[in-house]
Amino acid sequence: MPVFYNLNAIEKREVLVVILQIIRNLDDTTLIKAWQQSIARTRLFFKLLEECITHFEHNRTGDSLLLGSSSRSPDAERPASPKYSDRLSPSVNAYLSEASRHEIRPQGTPENGYMWNRISPQLSSPNQPYSLREALAQAQSSRIGSTARALRESLHPILRQKLELWEENLSTAVSLEVLGIIDKFSVAAASRSISTDYAKLDCVTSILMGLLSRSQPLTFWKAFLPVVYNIFSLHGATLMARENDRFLKQIAFHLLRLAVFRNDSVRKRAVVGLQILVRNSFNYFKSTTRLRVMLTITLSELLSDVQVTQMKSDGSLEESGEARRLRKSLEEMADVRSKDQLNDCGLPVTALEVAAEGSTDNRWSWVEVKHLSKCLVQALDAGLEHALLGSVMSVDRCAAAEGFYKLALAYAPVPDLHIMWLLHLCDAHQEMQSWAEAAQCAVAVAGVIMQALVGRNDAVWSKEHVASLCRICPIVGTDIGAEVAAAEVEGYGASKLTVDSAVKYLQLANKLFAQAELYHFSASIQELIIPVYKSRRSYGQLAKCHTSLTSIYESILEQEASPIPFIDATYYRVGFYGERFGKLNKREYVFREPRDVRLGDIMEKLSHTYEAKMDVNHTLHIIPDSRQVNADELQPGVCYLQITAVDPVMEDEDLESRRERIFSLSTGSVRARVFDRFLFDTPFTKNGKTQGGLEDQWKRRTVLQTEGSFPALVNRLVVIKSESLEFSPVENAIGMIETRTAALRNELEEPRSSEGDQLPRLQSLQRILQGSVAVQVNSGVLSVCTAFLSGEPATRLRSQELQQLIAALLEFMAVCKRAIRVHFRLIGEEDQEFHTQLVNGFQSLTAELSHYIPAILSEL
Repeated sequence: MPVFYNLNAIEKREVLVVILQIIRNLDDTTLIKAWQQSIARTRLFFKLLEECITHFEHNRTGDSLLLGSSSRSPDAERPASPKYSDRLSPSVNAYLSEASRHEIRPQGTPENGYMWNRISPQLSSPNQPYSLREALAQAQSSRIGSTARALRESLHPILRQKLELWEENLSTAVSLEVLGIIDKFSVAAASRSISTDYAKLDCVTSILMGLLSRSQPLTFWKAFLPVVYNIFSLHGATLMARENDRFLKQIAFHLLRLAVFRNDSVRKRAVVGLQILVRNSFNYFKSTTRLRVMLTITLSELLSDVQVTQMKSDGSLEESGEARRLRKSLEEMADVRSKDQLNDCGLPVTALEVAAEGSTDNRWSWVEVKHLSKCLVQALDAGLEHALLGSVMSVDRCAAAEGFYKLALAYAPVPDLHIMWLLHLCDAHQEMQSWAEAAQCAVAVAGVIMQALVGRNDAVWSKEHVASLCRICPIVGTDIGAEVAAAEVEGYGASKLTVDSAVKYLQLANKLFAQAELYHFSASIQELIIPVYKSRRSYGQLAKCHTSLTSIYESILEQEASPIPFIDATYYRVGFYGERFGKLNKREYVFREPRDVRLGDIMEKLSHTYEAKMDVNHTLHIIPDSRQVNADELQPGVCYLQITAVDPVMEDEDLESRRERIFSLSTGSVRARVFDRFLFDTPFTKNGKTQGGLEDQWKRRTVLQTEGSFPALVNRLVVIKSESLEFSPVENAIGMIETRTAALRNELEEPRSSEGDQLPRLQSLQRILQGSVAVQVNSGVLSVCTAFLSGEPATRLRSQELQQLIAALLEFMAVCKRAIRVHFRLIGEEDQEFHTQLVNGFQSLTAELSHYIPAILSEL
């Protein structure tokens, strides 16, 4: 071996040809003796075979014929071994020259393995020999072949083609010979009759990796699969063990790479190869969980090599042929009909059956394989969508964030990849100043780490702590504990998941929630950090945590005490209608925007975003109202956006209440800031007009349910459910009266302030009273009476509706009277005149109402 390694590449190939020729003529008994002396000598034997694979690799000029459209240039010089015929040593040159002189070429004889006929008149020129050997010898002797390219270009095209074929045949013969030897070795190793490392079987794994990582012709792939199946049948337990993770990861990578090939025969063999891995996963682990992690990792690495997009004629991007073929292969892996291909691949029809020793139960589960396939296709689609978004990421920030989010979900089984994409998403949100969404990403990262630590009992936290984190960020509730344990593959996984990492991201989340003014979340985060410092007796850090908690709780008190209800965000429902929107077409989303974004702002922003996506055949139009849209009636060639402001629904809110919603959030707890339901009210009339008199004005209340809750990891969530409720004109009127009554009562029942004053705030009470009983605004309540309690409209009311309306008016007036009395106790000299106006207004209003409700005089 020391002598061998001192030879140059050409001399090494000559030696290796001799060695292979000797080995192929040995009987099996003699061959096995070569592996019985020592582990070191067995390794040297297979080291020579690895050299054979390296030095006889055949890199076809058109490797892209198999791989499909690729960015890699076929003419690029590859850092691989030179071809066997690139330089001819003196001994080979002499042999070829001698052979060419002694060839007999009778006219009309068929071509044999060593000579050519004159099959083309272009070859009969005296300057162009018709024998490949003669042409090579002539080029060598005239020093034309100073480089590989010059040698080839000096040949006639037909001779050049024959040279390619000869080199390919030589490479195939070497690969098949090595494959046959490794097959014999695995059989001998199964009987433990040789000297090798049985713990890892590194001789087998290194050869298989050498064969897989190099270009091979179809003939090789046809022979490869049965050998691999036999090896895994004999040594599956060793090859699937954690000690061989590197090998398993590599074989998974190369099978996925073959699944991209344009040649359908190679691609289908790759699918069956993946099924063999699945079969062994069922056999030794009873599930595909660990294999799913392995394939997810390797798919991620493969997607950095595969060109998943290609340019269309208009300059836009579309899915490439490579991505389509890979998706097809991944889907075929879970197709029950694919087992019919086993015979074509040289495998027994029972190759995918998995039964434990002494059992007849087949462990193979097509349902689980379909889940595996679905997860891999999801990862491929997420990568493709992210690549297609490349040109518009800076314009359509929501779509860019969703791209990162889908990648994070697709790679959830692998903690390292899951965390990586969540952090990309966190950075994207911070650039947009979407602090709440960025904080949710940081919480999700901390959740992944905490779940792993709790799962292996390696932390100060418990399942209750994870549950409290889940209430902040529901994605944490996804159970990935098994995948985390299985993901310790080649540096991926639990080794990087530490308590300090979790604390780091909890602190980041705390900082981002504070920037979003969502202090109730910050408090929950701090209470998860404190147990860590308690367990470490880090009193300085504990002091900082409690100081921070004090500040947080003071901020919450300030929000709750504010006369203006705290709003952390505004919400808008956006409907997309038009083919140019692609996947968004006919879908509705709820967008979460900063609290200072008004309806006009979001209209302008979305118009700018989506006008850039229109072409010459499409225009963008915004529907200005919230009416129900029939997509089939819209004008073709026009893309429509319908944007409507919506209100979040509190958890315990009565959606069937007739009241208007202007005070709904002011009565809600500031801590209840997680929303997944939204509503908006649309006025309409039965005659088709939007507006009408009080007696004709109906109201439609639409309630939307989103997929997930805000704040989320993304700025918009898809609407998965929409329900409508209609209120009649009289119900509308009753709702208006009840809303004013509730506003007044809310002021009267205001809790005591910090100074101990039990009375409501004067300014706020004056504002509401002025809008209720002042003479100049009495038209609101009086108009209700005019519309429904006089003339012909009153005869249309049902008895129950009439009683409800009168009861609402009486209650409103009673609360007004109580509020005026409270106002008198609060005011000083400067407000006496205003109070007199309020009393006069109330008396005037009572007198007017008595014409419609005589009983009001006795009630008040």
